Amino acid sequence: MKQVKASAPGNLFFAGEHAVVYNYPAIVTSIGKRTFVTASSREDIIVEIESSAFGIATAKNRNGQLIERSMEKKELNSVMDLCEKVIQDFKISDGFSLKIESEIPVESGMSSSTAVLCASFCAITELFGQHVKPEKYFDSLYPLQVKIHGGKASGAEIYSSSVGGFNRIQKVEENGKVVQKVKSLGKQEFSVVIGNTKVRGPTALVVGVHHPSIIKRFPELVRDSWKKIEKIVKSMQSAIKKGDVVKVGKLMTANQKVLSKIMLSHPKLDDCITEALKAGALGAKLSGGGWGGVMFALVRKEDEDKVAKAIESTGSEAIITEIGGEGVRVEE
Repeated sequence: MKQVKASAPGNLFFAGEHAVVYNYPAIVTSIGKRTFVTASSREDIIVEIESSAFGIATAKNRNGQLIERSMEKKELNSVMDLCEKVIQDFKISDGFSLKIESEIPVESGMSSSTAVLCASFCAITELFGQHVKPEKYFDSLYPLQVKIHGGKASGAEIYSSSVGGFNRIQKVEENGKVVQKVKSLGKQEFSVVIGNTKVRGPTALVVGVHHPSIIKRFPELVRDSWKKIEKIVKSMQSAIKKGDVVKVGKLMTANQKVLSKIMLSHPKLDDCITEALKAGALGAKLSGGGWGGVMFALVRKEDEDKVAKAIESTGSEAIITEIGGEGVRVEE
């Protein structure tokens, strides 16, 4: 039996989430928390997925179609869709097994679903001798992310999870095709503390239901909000180049205030952000979908523990992790 183990990191948005879905820029970084997927060969046509979070799913690979799907949790549908796409794109006739284990909390705002897709894609393609460059993952995974996120997505997390690093990312349409314009912001020695509220943030509801609702009812507010966020991203990019960590923190907090005005935050997120700032954080904001999930604080290295304790005082989990690291990789 042949096996390949791959992993991919989660992500944080320093600025620009939500607006990035509508073709505005965002600043995104990979984090040290990763999802691990082991792909194993089989001698039959069964595709089996075993997830530590969502249980087991099975199907049969019949002429490129995954039929007779059975799963314990519907969340595994996206992984099954990925398996079917890889089977069709690379003309795979055999079955295989996937085992998924993750350090990233589900629906947390740290791009758990994207990390699963990237790690799974890497593991399956490498198992069958297909060596796809990480920069090309977007083309295969973007349609799946759109489906997961309720009909709209930026794909920024795909680039961050697959390639890694600290990047300015913007979705654009060229010749009828969605592509990404990416600018690396280099290696940054930032210290962050993540606060996991343990409130699951349903990205598909936020993007697929809340966004269309507020755009329809408050079009000027939303448009002005996206424009403000665009300016924040531009200022933050300049501050990062200058190494002005204090200004980066202030811009993070400014971004949070804009997101709050369009009802994307949550009382638990606000509580964590307030306590982090009181404890000396340079800036703090939610990351990802909102309505729960995570926030994170930019801190001086010597303040990590103090800010972590402040976040924990709210009943949330504090996570200290590095940022801007390696993207998808095959594990030894």
